[in-house]
Amino acid sequence: MAVAVILPKLDEAMRTGRIIKWMKKDGDQVEKGDVIFELETEKVTFEIEAEESGILSSVGAKAGAMVPVGATIAFILQPGETAPEVPEFVGKAEGIAPVEVPKIAREAAAKIAPQGAEVKASPLAKKIAREHNVDLSLVVGTGPGGRITREDVLKAAEEGKVAAVPSAREEPEPAEEEIIPLSSMREIIANRMTESFQVPHFYLSMEVDTQELRKVREQLLPIVENKVGIRLTLTDLLIKIVAKALEDNPSVNCTYVDGAVKVFKRIDIGLVTAVEGGLVVPVIHDANKKSLVEVAQIRAELVQKARDRKLSMDEMRGSTFTISNMGMFEIDQFSAIIQPPEAAILAVSRISDKVVARGGEIVIRPVMALTLSIDHRVLDGTIGANFLQSLKSFIENPVNLLL
Repeated sequence: MAVAVILPKLDEAMRTGRIIKWMKKDGDQVEKGDVIFELETEKVTFEIEAEESGILSSVGAKAGAMVPVGATIAFILQPGETAPEVPEFVGKAEGIAPVEVPKIAREAAAKIAPQGAEVKASPLAKKIAREHNVDLSLVVGTGPGGRITREDVLKAAEEGKVAAVPSAREEPEPAEEEIIPLSSMREIIANRMTESFQVPHFYLSMEVDTQELRKVREQLLPIVENKVGIRLTLTDLLIKIVAKALEDNPSVNCTYVDGAVKVFKRIDIGLVTAVEGGLVVPVIHDANKKSLVEVAQIRAELVQKARDRKLSMDEMRGSTFTISNMGMFEIDQFSAIIQPPEAAILAVSRISDKVVARGGEIVIRPVMALTLSIDHRVLDGTIGANFLQSLKSFIENPVNLLL
């Protein structure tokens, strides 16, 4: 019996995915568990495995195509079986329904471009087209989304697809502006952040003295490194501090659900991590129950997996509170956008030396700015302020973590 290859839904917010590369081609024998294609989502690139053994057939989504969740993109057949017809996905899917274009119409559209219509071509392709006097409206693009490439133009020049010689009185062509399509990751980030910003955000900021915290880190650095080979970071300490502060202020660890407040019993800390093309948020589950050494190990593993685009779904979902640390980029202060369905996110800025008053004296201290973004539907300023006070207490007096 023919088995449909369906574009899987890998998380609750996913509506589309981009086919990056087929590892098997039409007609290949595949075994159950073989990787048959790579799929790019907002968060990471996944290797999708065959659910059955058989012959891959009727591949309808080419590399680069954006496909809606649940769409059939191929079939796996047994010998002698014939696959049903599969729609061919062209360009970017705008909604849930797949885009199907008849073959005759596709061929005609490839050959004829309406007068004045924008031609999708790379800047290099346009430059070569001018040099060889090639009419881009007669060129069939083979790049992602039908984009015309350098090779397409050179081939067209050999075939004699030249443009009319421009009049000497024509104005010089204006400077080109390149339009770069959003990646699947960037597009979904844009959609989710737009949705998130509909939530009434409220911001609270506080400066904290990190002198004692830095001392503790320096003392623990060689111990942790000798024990597990991981370099302890301030982020590791902050994850433990945030987890402790959430234990002391459980109302912050919540979400808005259908006109009610849902308070989470677990404390799962998300960590915003920059990767090529966007951001991902790996999660340290049960951060309050893990030792500092365990947190450092898990954080290091997750960050490396994120950069290699090898995070699993379990490693990217379920966070109840998120930390966004931009201190390494020398950002003095910023406000982060809440990640749904959470009700708060903590923005951590760089540590810089500042002149402050201590015990009636003017001294220099390493100061860090913290900004808490909260969902004003379920939290108010007093709750947020108490949470920040807890963070300040643990950061400035790390011994309080032992109490």
